[in-house]
Amino acid sequence: MQPRKLIMKNFGPYIHEELDFGDFQEGGLFLVSGKTGAGKTTIFDGMTFALFGETSGNLRSGKEMRSTFASPTEETSVRFSFDHQHLHYEIERRPEQVLAKKRGDGVTNQAAKVRLTIYDQQGKERKQISKKNEVDTFIKDLLQLDAKQFFQIILLPQGEFRNFLIASSNEKEKVLRNIFGTEMYQRFNEWLKEQVKKQTKQIEKQQTAADHLVTRFEWTEPATPVSLVETLAYWQTDLEKQRSHQQTIEAKKAQAEQEKKTAQEAFYLAKEIHKALAEQQELSQQAANLAAKESQILDDKLRLQQLDWASEHQEILRQKDERAAEVAQAIQQLTFNQQSLEQWQESQEIWDKSREVQVDRKDEHTAAKQRLQMLAQLKPLAEQVQQQEKQVASLQETVTQQEKQALHLREQQNLTMNQEQGLKEEIQKHSIYQVQEVQLVRGENLLNQWQMLKKEEQQLTDTQQQLTDQQRKLHEEQQQLVSKYDELTEELVQEKSRNAKMQIARLSLLLVEGEPCPVCGSLEHPAAQKHTEYSNEEIIDSEQQLESLENQLQQVGEDRSTNLLLLEQVNDQFQTIQQKMSALKEKQQTTYQTLREILQPLMENMLGQTVLKEEAGKEPADPLLTEELTEKEIATTYFKCQQINQQLKEQFALDSQKLTDVQANSQHLTEELTALEASLKTASDALRLEEGKLSSLKEQTEGVSLEQLNEEQEQLAALSSRLAALIEADQLEEQRLKEQYTILTEQQRNLQQFLVDKQQAAQLAQERLEEVLPAECTEQQMRSLLNDLEERQALRRTIETYEQQQRFVQQRQLELAQFLQNKAVPDLEVLQEQVDQSEAAVEQLQEQVIRGKEQIKQNQRLFEELQIIYQQNTKQLEKISHLQQLSEVINGENEKKTSLERYVLQRFLTEILEVANVRLARLTRGRYQFELADKVGSYRSSTGLEIDIYDDNAGSLRRAHTLSGGESFIAALALAISLADVIQNRSGGIEIEALFIDEGFGSLDEESLEMAMEALEMIENEGRMIGIISHVRELRERILQQVVVQTDGSGQSKIRTKL
Repeated sequence: MQPRKLIMKNFGPYIHEELDFGDFQEGGLFLVSGKTGAGKTTIFDGMTFALFGETSGNLRSGKEMRSTFASPTEETSVRFSFDHQHLHYEIERRPEQVLAKKRGDGVTNQAAKVRLTIYDQQGKERKQISKKNEVDTFIKDLLQLDAKQFFQIILLPQGEFRNFLIASSNEKEKVLRNIFGTEMYQRFNEWLKEQVKKQTKQIEKQQTAADHLVTRFEWTEPATPVSLVETLAYWQTDLEKQRSHQQTIEAKKAQAEQEKKTAQEAFYLAKEIHKALAEQQELSQQAANLAAKESQILDDKLRLQQLDWASEHQEILRQKDERAAEVAQAIQQLTFNQQSLEQWQESQEIWDKSREVQVDRKDEHTAAKQRLQMLAQLKPLAEQVQQQEKQVASLQETVTQQEKQALHLREQQNLTMNQEQGLKEEIQKHSIYQVQEVQLVRGENLLNQWQMLKKEEQQLTDTQQQLTDQQRKLHEEQQQLVSKYDELTEELVQEKSRNAKMQIARLSLLLVEGEPCPVCGSLEHPAAQKHTEYSNEEIIDSEQQLESLENQLQQVGEDRSTNLLLLEQVNDQFQTIQQKMSALKEKQQTTYQTLREILQPLMENMLGQTVLKEEAGKEPADPLLTEELTEKEIATTYFKCQQINQQLKEQFALDSQKLTDVQANSQHLTEELTALEASLKTASDALRLEEGKLSSLKEQTEGVSLEQLNEEQEQLAALSSRLAALIEADQLEEQRLKEQYTILTEQQRNLQQFLVDKQQAAQLAQERLEEVLPAECTEQQMRSLLNDLEERQALRRTIETYEQQQRFVQQRQLELAQFLQNKAVPDLEVLQEQVDQSEAAVEQLQEQVIRGKEQIKQNQRLFEELQIIYQQNTKQLEKISHLQQLSEVINGENEKKTSLERYVLQRFLTEILEVANVRLARLTRGRYQFELADKVGSYRSSTGLEIDIYDDNAGSLRRAHTLSGGESFIAALALAISLADVIQNRSGGIEIEALFIDEGFGSLDEESLEMAMEALEMIENEGRMIGIISHVRELRERILQQVVVQTDGSGQSKIRTKL
């Protein structure tokens, strides 16, 4: 991979910087220089971010790399292009960032973006990828490197590798672990140690659990075992003894239970005999009691027979009672019908007495009908009178209404004429708005012009203030620069003096007897001054300090000149602004006076008018612009005049429209009044004609009105209807009395015959009852028996209970006699004592059996738990043994004192040294070779990764720290480049054809620096592009191609190339 170009926008300290690596293709060696913190490493951060989306070491995210000098709307982006296998790749990334909105206020969150474009040799685009996952996968597949490995390959920390050569194995292990990622071996070793600790704690827990089990085991014969194995063996033997003893106890318990059963059976038989004897005595008593109840039972049986007979013949008695009830009912009905006949006779007598009233009612009804006929003949004439009266009244109302309308129309006509005259006057008054409108348009143009001049004045004022602040700041900076320049001058003089002393001291040490002094040319110095001895490092530090002071003094001088130039520019700008301000003031005053001349008459004319209703009665505003007003007050005054004129214009249009409407309304009123007067004359003539017709009709009806006729007619109709209803009711009552008499006489005959039939049926029922009654039983006694029929169920239960008890007593007496035959009466107390003794023996043995079972069960459980613990303990001991051995081997506790991680790193380091030896032999012309020391040191910290140097001139090995400055630089350079090659080859990635070496030159003397430059030139011949990052002055003089990172003092940096 050959880098081509890097463009950084708003990235780190760079606003918009471009680094073209193609400038260094011909001469592949170039220098990267700049102050500390200027942004040299940011160049490599940009390359790493463009490729992988993260910075070197992943210390800062892409979002955090956004420049603090970036404009709020400008994006942060990095574009990196490179060549590989005849293809050109260009990748651009934008991190996640917050930007100000280009339109409106606020900010917007921009998501991270990436775009990879691939071109062929002719520059034609072949493919473009813009999805982050696809781009990241493509770059990873192409380079086969991650961001960390890429940074390790392209930027070599030369100073660190010089230290790496002489570092201890422990220190080398830390560096190589970080490079090759062997932390897993270290973590694995720590994990093994932790596992050993855990297993040890587990074994301790198991032993504690076993000790607890031992305290709970119940021994038959206590013993003192010394191990888990012996404990298990003793416990097993003791458990066998416990089980044998348990079998003996259980056999004794079975025998005691059999003896208990025999005693219980004998005791229970004795109790049955005693119980039978007691029951036999009780049955004898019950038999005697039953015999005493025998006569009562016989009476109950007789009583039950009588009740059954009464129940059997109760239907005959019921029929007799029903016939008697029917006779009584027939007598009652016959009596009621006789009473109804007597009532009818009374009603007939009353009817006969009312015949004269009925005749008068019929005469009155006839007279009413005749009067109604006469009223019917007069009603049409009365209706005509009423209709004529309504027509006359209607005509009278029409005439009256039209007279009122005519009067109203005349009043409206007068009012309309007055309105028309008033509107004409108002229209004449408001027409002034047309003149004022022209003035307002002119005033608006002047107002806009004056406002623009005011804005321009404010801008000039702001610019003046900014220039004033800038002048003050530049004066202060100039004073600071002058003070700093004086301080640096004094410090430089002191440092030159100090450096001169060091040089003199160093030269005095180099004087050779007999040779001329390089300073004064003398061969002898009899009174040479004694000088302080200075180390080479102190001299180099003094030279660097002297160079730094010279650079600072030069920079401050340049800054002072630049500052003076800026101050003069600011002064010139300030004078220009003052001239513009004077011209602007004059133009403002002219515009203001013209605007005032226009507005003043408008205000005097408008504010004195009260056109709008809402302004009537208010005090007028300030009529004159007597004082100079502000921009806001002038604008307010103008817009108020404009508003008033607009109101005048609107009122003019409104009044014109009103005048048109009023004139049209006046014409309409005139036409309406003419038509109304003609209609009024016609109505008056018709009224006189209808009044004559009404007078003639009233004479024919004799003055009776239709209302009176209708009232009398209604009264006569009501009377006629009432009399007709009464006459009809009289007729119906006469008919009802005749029909009622016929019904009552027929019912009397039927009831008399019904009574005779029922009396005969009652006699037959009585005769049947007498036939079934026994001689000793009367009807009354039978009725008494029927009332007591409910006793039958109780009597039956009593008789059945008696007979059941009698049978049970007889049967049970027989059974007991058979049971007690040939049996003696036993002694219960003796048998009870035998039972109690046997039960106590069984209970005692039962407790022993239970206790023995529990003890065996618990001991067996403890035995099994101890077996599990023993098995686990055996496995744990075996496991911890293996872990302990593995931990010791991996941790380096072996003969070679080499851990597994260090062994792996030995293989990596061996591979690096093999590659480095090829390059070291070329750089040292075959003199030196790296060798990995195989000697076991006294401690692990100095064993396994020690590097020796084979010196071919001496034919022996030597320690790396014995190399000179130049030699150690060459060795470290070969080692660093080889490390990059190994990492690259192991990753399977493409070849990186650019290399940057970071520092490592500052401590080299002149000879060593020369050796280093020769080595770099040899590396350059391999076809690599090599960039040296250094502050050393000699390198700036010897390496012509340079990338200079310059800062402006505020943190912002720029990239400049020298070719």
